[in-house]
Amino acid sequence: MKITDIRCTMLRLPEVLPIGDGTQDSLIVEVDTDEGVTGVGEAHTSPWVLRAIIEAPLSHVMARGLRVSLLGEDPTDIARLWDRMYSLTSVFGRRGAVIHAISAVDMALWDILGKLAGKPVHKLLGGGYRDEIPAYASILALDSAEASVARARELTEQGFTAIKFGWNGLGEDVGRDAEVMAEVRRAVGDEIDLMLDVGAPISRRSALQLARLLEPHHLFFLEEPLAPDDLEGYAALAAASPVPIAAGEKETTRYGFRDLMVRGAVDVIQPDVARAGGLWECRKIADDAAACGVTVIPHCWSTDILVAATLHFIATLPDCPYLEFCLVDNPIRTSVTHSHFEPEGGRVRIPDSPGLGVELNRDTLEAYHYSGDALSLGEPR
Repeated sequence: MKITDIRCTMLRLPEVLPIGDGTQDSLIVEVDTDEGVTGVGEAHTSPWVLRAIIEAPLSHVMARGLRVSLLGEDPTDIARLWDRMYSLTSVFGRRGAVIHAISAVDMALWDILGKLAGKPVHKLLGGGYRDEIPAYASILALDSAEASVARARELTEQGFTAIKFGWNGLGEDVGRDAEVMAEVRRAVGDEIDLMLDVGAPISRRSALQLARLLEPHHLFFLEEPLAPDDLEGYAALAAASPVPIAAGEKETTRYGFRDLMVRGAVDVIQPDVARAGGLWECRKIADDAAACGVTVIPHCWSTDILVAATLHFIATLPDCPYLEFCLVDNPIRTSVTHSHFEPEGGRVRIPDSPGLGVELNRDTLEAYHYSGDALSLGEPR
């Protein structure tokens, strides 16, 4: 079997705003083979940047796009092809957007292998630790304590046992943030896990102040209050914070996560299968985390392609407590595939169909396909 093509489809909502929502556009990647089996993947990052990385022609021996690097290769040689992609982009890659692109292709290769084997991807990765996983409701922060309390009550009534508020100005007033979480805690009780995701970095002093203000409200974790490269700051914060510190949605490769765990000393890492290097690399990251005694809770905020891939990854983890479940309601997040994941009683089942277990909805791809002309980015805030 040989790879005959790698195709990219950019999707975009009619209006994209500068807010903390990565579901407003997406890059869908399909890997075709000469035996008619096609694998699907996605990268959770700028579609325009990713398409260029995948489609770039040969520049020289260590600077070529992923498509030209893989044409004619056997798609089932996943480990070798991961190393090949990493090596042949080494002049302009090794971290960041190139690893995002490799993530999408890796995801599609596992989809092909699963379809050929007639098995779900997690079985091929040695998983099977669980058939389902509790989901935490992941939502953008709201404008008031009253709105936050109302939304939290609604989510607990739906069966969620964990809720995370994120972005949308969190960290600008740490006292107010703590007061909102206090109101939410009083409303939902002590049995619900609460998380807070600052998103945009604040100062070390403010991050520690926020962590101490949150202590009485027993948060499950405080996420990304510092800049992703401030490893010394993370180490100091983790050592002093009464609340567990989580980070890693912006990190890539086992090397970056090793630094985050060893030098940054965080309590929870959050590799995104559509950013960190794909399923193959995330398994290596998880092995390193187990050796370091660090909890893995993957970041997952995109289409059902990523949800499926993340569930397969989680099925390989002995002790993962939660799936992050994005509740943004738009057709790119909810309708890219024919099947849509929805929690039942706050839990989501691991797919058991061959491959990733999802099928693209071509109507959605056609409706939101974007060629790259006439950008409309919205007004900056």
